[in-house]
Amino acid sequence: MLSGSRFTTYLFASTALVVGVTYHTHSIRRQFYPTVIALTTNKVASLVLANAALALTLLVGRILKSAFFGRLREAEVEHLYERAWYAITETCLAMTIFREEFNISFCAMFCALLFIKSFHWLLQDRIAFLEQAPEVRLVTHLRVLGLTSALAALDAAFLYHALSSSIARGPSVLLLFAFEYLLLSSTIAATFVKYALYVNEARLGGRWDEKGVYLFYLDLATDLFHMLIYLGFFHPPHPLPPLAPHPPVRRPPGLPLHIMRDLYLTCRSFRSRVVDFLRYRAIMRNMQERFADATEQ
Repeated sequence: MLSGSRFTTYLFASTALVVGVTYHTHSIRRQFYPTVIALTTNKVASLVLANAALALTLLVGRILKSAFFGRLREAEVEHLYERAWYAITETCLAMTIFREEFNISFCAMFCALLFIKSFHWLLQDRIAFLEQAPEVRLVTHLRVLGLTSALAALDAAFLYHALSSSIARGPSVLLLFAFEYLLLSSTIAATFVKYALYVNEARLGGRWDEKGVYLFYLDLATDLFHMLIYLGFFHPPHPLPPLAPHPPVRRPPGLPLHIMRDLYLTCRSFRSRVVDFLRYRAIMRNMQERFADATEQ
């Protein structure tokens, strides 16, 4: 992550490049519309504009990070880098399915997805940290609730846009983004439930024995839902009736290699939780059979 001084230098340099390229192009074209066409068709100008868009995205990310999290802990930064690396790798593999649609629009949607995912990851780590903190200020709770609401609204909006566009226009790369935002929607819902359980435990003074049971069932249900989503992405769906005179929507051909790792980890986690649950039931049944309940005497 760039330090404050380096990021400021990078931001000013990117802005200066945009101003210089725009001024040079306008001095040649002389009119607004030809200038815009030249900026969007020239490769060097497009690269400069893309770099400026990246700088602006990083600036917005820093502002939102300061507003919702303040200063990040070292563990949160490490987890962010690790997860971002896996997300970028998996997206590169996903491009093998939708390689014909790789363009500027795809890059923009991928950057937006990675941007939103980053705040999902940071929110999960921050809630896990709050559960161990001795005292939490009211402003921290307001930040968590505000970020959770914003992320849930963004997930729902992007999911609706991706699904409606895929149904109306036919199979495209938006199917991949619909799949991703569906997972994010379920993740933010599970994160909010965990936060609600933490708040209830804090209200009871940390003496809530049933919290572990609820967390176990929540993680079990989340893993099951994610596993069904992953398996559903492999299964070829039936054609959906189009909303416009387009061909029926089918999943594009190709093996979705980008979700193999997540599918394996989710299945392994779900299997481990089911085995733990069965062992717990067996132990409780054995204890009830071998030891009688204590009486008042």
